[in-house]
Amino acid sequence: MLRSRAAALVVVLGIAAAAVGAWRLLRTPPSDEERIRALLDRAARAAEEKRVGDAVEDVSERFQGEGLDRRGLKQLIAYQAMRGDWNAVVALGTQVRVDGDVAEAVADVALVRSGRGPGLADRLPAAGSTWRIEASLEREDGRWRVTGASWRPVPVEDAAAGTGR
Repeated sequence: MLRSRAAALVVVLGIAAAAVGAWRLLRTPPSDEERIRALLDRAARAAEEKRVGDAVEDVSERFQGEGLDRRGLKQLIAYQAMRGDWNAVVALGTQVRVDGDVAEAVADVALVRSGRGPGLADRLPAAGSTWRIEASLEREDGRWRVTGASWRPVPVEDAAAGTGR
């Protein structure tokens, strides 16, 4: 009886492993646009969670933007994260244009300071700012990397309407 259960378990695990392997082989890989959107989402989530190293993980060593290199960008993110003016990074809209091994992305984000307390009204945004980030990306060693960026504050109604206004 014990041997038959063990054999059945081995068969079930083998079928499950084969199904996972087939799914991985047959699924469509993400498009370049999807990969770039995921990269931007990871960076925003890392900044929100104050994981500064992860926030710049996909920033190229060749990065130049707003007078900063990669190290300067990392220091800026660390300063802003520790300063505590915001505790949430909310993506409001992103446009991505890919042309071979280069891409441009425009993202509108809100940096929001939420209140604290037990009720919903206590947790609604107390303050915030909205920004438009324009990023240049290039494929480096098979991965998309941010090679340049500029950012500027935008009115919340423009950011809420999406990028490109």
